[in-house]
Amino acid sequence: MADIDLEKEFLDNRKRKKRAKILGIVSSVTLTAFVIISYLGYAIGQRIANTTTVTLLDQSEEVGLTQIGFRVPTQIATPDQDKYGLYPDTYRVQGDGFVYWTTTSVSSSTFRFIITHSGYSPSNSVSPATSGRFLKGDPIEIKKEPEVPGIYPLVPQTKQADQKEYVGFEVLFRVTRKQNDTTFTPVPAYGIYFSKDIQFYAEPELLESLRFSFESGLSSDIVSPGRIQPGITKVGGRLDLDNDGYYDTTLEGSRFSPSDPDGYKYEAAFGDFMTPLVESDWGDVVADDLPEDTTQPLSFYNAKTEAGVRPLIDYTPAEATFVPFSYYQVENPEGDPIALTDDKGIAEIKFTIWLEGWDKSAGDHLKDKTFGANLRFTASEIPA
Repeated sequence: MADIDLEKEFLDNRKRKKRAKILGIVSSVTLTAFVIISYLGYAIGQRIANTTTVTLLDQSEEVGLTQIGFRVPTQIATPDQDKYGLYPDTYRVQGDGFVYWTTTSVSSSTFRFIITHSGYSPSNSVSPATSGRFLKGDPIEIKKEPEVPGIYPLVPQTKQADQKEYVGFEVLFRVTRKQNDTTFTPVPAYGIYFSKDIQFYAEPELLESLRFSFESGLSSDIVSPGRIQPGITKVGGRLDLDNDGYYDTTLEGSRFSPSDPDGYKYEAAFGDFMTPLVESDWGDVVADDLPEDTTQPLSFYNAKTEAGVRPLIDYTPAEATFVPFSYYQVENPEGDPIALTDDKGIAEIKFTIWLEGWDKSAGDHLKDKTFGANLRFTASEIPA
């Protein structure tokens, strides 16, 4: 992705209290997606229906978002360009891959084509995954669901998820100032924000499990659409992936180190931890089952410890931070832009949507649920 070389000076001004006034009714971008979810144990599928669209509005305003583009990894054949209303970049946008622009209204078929052509889910379906540990500004790296424990107690999630298991797309916004009916000049150093009208629709626990991330030359962050306060997701610990009521374990006779004289059955330590685990983080073999947390329902994240197993007792999971949309809305005096336009008036953002497998709200109780999203973006001047 092409970097926007404007961020450092702006990010130093973290305590600003004022925003410049939006010029007129600034154009918005609308993305609507309806998703059907189907669960098979830990395998969760989400399907985006054929009504997905992207639309740019209000081109007639003095300053506004007047074009939308997509960056894709390989060239799009001429017949597909014609079919989906795409035309090659003429603004000499730098970066890997190829950029194609389109009109201010993007059809659902065009949007699905872009997602598939970019190597993401060809069926518009996603599986549970995780960002792993994350702080604002870190790269967004989606990692696959945990593997079944074998003979080693540590089961890290380090392998990248297949792009076909989640949804991603790289969007370019072009902000211009209208000079006359035929002339539009680029507007640099303009901020792109989430609009206050942005909406996700679903029952609360489903919205809490979803993650929507952005990456630009300015910053990166993860949004939890179902929350109005920032928080953390613990991305390591014990899991009951086979849903038998007990935390998953290694095979009999497993050894933490090949040189250990004795083998045991260990509770598996999935994911990532703040400090590396050592053998003493597991307790002695328990003679009887240890009960689950009875204040919480049984789930992937709350189960019993099986008799004859060494329980994991001393650990601190790594964390992934998330924020609500309000952190990136211009109406918030402390709100940050998600991207800034360059000297060509162009801001580029990569978006990713997945179901966070470590979110405690995720589970089989969400089977066959649906959600919708109405994503709106707003442009605004940045204070000097």
